[in-house]
Amino acid sequence: MLKIEVTLISGRTSQQGAGLEVGKTSEEYFRSTSYVELNASDAEKLGVGDGQPVGVTTPHGSVVVSARTSQGLDPGMAFFPYGPWANQVFGTDTGGTGMPSYKGIRATVEPAAGKAIPTLTELVERLRGGT
Repeated sequence: MLKIEVTLISGRTSQQGAGLEVGKTSEEYFRSTSYVELNASDAEKLGVGDGQPVGVTTPHGSVVVSARTSQGLDPGMAFFPYGPWANQVFGTDTGGTGMPSYKGIRATVEPAAGKAIPTLTELVERLRGGT
């Protein structure tokens, strides 16, 4: 199966802020946080386009999200907005700073055709040990 190695970075987006105003259980918030943005040539190597599911895996965990392509990212870089989906793959160690590292995390991204992006409820159940 096709896979690429990327360096994940994370941050807030204006769409995420708008989604938060509507509510964390809203469709707006889901759409604004349940994706990973890839360089267009990296997405092409994977054979994925905007909206298609991809699996993101790090030593800390894995999650299925939708892909978005960007000309603004260098090859080998991927942007994952802060949120419950990103929290599945970023570590919890704060190194005493109170904030985990959301920059420079090595990850694998691969097509996840036929797999569904988990809902917020499903992510919470996963954290509770339900699934």
